[in-house]
Amino acid sequence: MERRHFIAATAAAAATGATAGLASPRGARAQVPGAGDWPREPVRVVIPYSAGGPTEVAGRILGQELSKNLGQNFLIDLRPGGNSVIGTEYVARAKPDGYTLLMQAAAFAINPTLLPRLPFDTVADFEPITMATRSGLVLITQTGSPISTVADVIAFARAKPGMAQFASAGNGSMSHMSMELFASMAKIEAVHIPYKGSGAALPDLIGGHVPFMIDNLGSAMPHIRGGKLKAIATTGSRRAEMLPAVPTIAETPALAGYETSNWFGFLAPAKMPVALMDRIHGELVKVIRRPDIVERFARDGVEAVGNSRAEFAAFLRNEMSKWGKVIKERNIKAD
Repeated sequence: MERRHFIAATAAAAATGATAGLASPRGARAQVPGAGDWPREPVRVVIPYSAGGPTEVAGRILGQELSKNLGQNFLIDLRPGGNSVIGTEYVARAKPDGYTLLMQAAAFAINPTLLPRLPFDTVADFEPITMATRSGLVLITQTGSPISTVADVIAFARAKPGMAQFASAGNGSMSHMSMELFASMAKIEAVHIPYKGSGAALPDLIGGHVPFMIDNLGSAMPHIRGGKLKAIATTGSRRAEMLPAVPTIAETPALAGYETSNWFGFLAPAKMPVALMDRIHGELVKVIRRPDIVERFARDGVEAVGNSRAEFAAFLRNEMSKWGKVIKERNIKAD
């Protein structure tokens, strides 16, 4: 079978149907070895991030339900390092037999430009299966700060060109890239202060050592509710259910069209048979869209997605293009 690229994956998904694994008769799937009777053994879900992070939490929730549904263990295999490169490369070299899957996040679309010498081809070496979840982020500052609106952030940066600072959860993180996109669209300059995760950045933000940052809703909300941080705006295309009174960044005319989100999705090694991809896609979506799972994620401000293979492939292409432009325009380096 020929090596398929994201464009080919889009065409294949459109031709076979995004939920063919759910709709096709079991006998039809069984015509392709490994599809109808998958899984016959435990499935390894590689997560290229450290323990305790939101990717692991989401992966374990979904893995437990898949194990119940399919009668085989879905083993969460944490392989952090190299800005997610180590674990991602492991899956790129795995057999496309359905027993090694990758659960990735925003770094997958950022790394091709940020880290141009990757040991794999982000497009050619993977098959997109489905986006599992997505969630917006929030622009925040300390409660006592005079900065209260997006316009205030822009004015603050313009008043101190090249001196205004912003914190992030790390170089190349969605926290970082969201602020760089903000700066690009607002035509401002701001100095990036990277931290090793939100947990390290937030105390300095609360203490007033850095004026503002964009962070995940999950890590920022306890401090917002506790009165230590002020929510200025959210990054999604619509207002966050957790913060309905807080505007989106895109509601500011100068930043119309702005949108960023954290997402988690499943990918497989390239050259996987289409019928097997459909089978895996169908089982994943069955869990992701289940009402109790949707509600479980919603409690943390996370939207359960479970889209088609074609939709996820198109999303990844768009994300790679968007972040590639920002990285080049802002001259962002890996260290």
